Amino acid sequence: MQHIDRTAGWMVATAWAGLLLIAGIGAAGCTSSAEPPSYEQQVLQHRVEREMNLRDKNSVLPPSARKRFKGLNHYPVDSTYRFTAPLEPAATPDTVWMVESTGGMAPRVRVGHVDVPFPEDTARLSVFRVQGQEPLWIPFGDATNQSATYPAGRYLDAPMEDDSTLVLDFNKAYNPTCDYNPNYTCPLPPSENRVALAIPAGEQRSNLHPY
Repeated sequence: MQHIDRTAGWMVATAWAGLLLIAGIGAAGCTSSAEPPSYEQQVLQHRVEREMNLRDKNSVLPPSARKRFKGLNHYPVDSTYRFTAPLEPAATPDTVWMVESTGGMAPRVRVGHVDVPFPEDTARLSVFRVQGQEPLWIPFGDATNQSATYPAGRYLDAPMEDDSTLVLDFNKAYNPTCDYNPNYTCPLPPSENRVALAIPAGEQRSNLHPY
């Protein structure tokens, strides 16, 4: 069965606003420091922020889609899809030409590889650096693209820690901009980053446009 968190964005945002308000009131009357948010709360906050950006009047959503946008769809938060793994740097970074959603080609610099120990199997993914952007970037495709997630694949930002390990949190995987506005040009995951296994974590397809 497909597991979809279809909670409307305004409900999530309202809930978080309420929690923040309660936390602020509590802090005003107490001297002890508040407990840090749980991992799940951190991921939900990340999702709320992304959704609020999409709801902004100047977001990438075209007017027609904004009227139909009911909030982001996600898999439930699952900590088994958060990993830390060492980056295996390339001896010499090389350029990979990626097919774009509009049919063109876009260059991206491949800086190395990472082996991700998914519950089903370990997958080797190429890691890229986008000029002028941090953190590192992993475009990927998986078996969920067939029914639940954006058919062309998804993206994952991969922050690097001081010991050169990457934080790979697939609960924060997100769709290319072209899922929300087909007029945008998006690089698509290369064949080397398309895996046969399913990665049921992160953002699901928006269903705002025909696929």
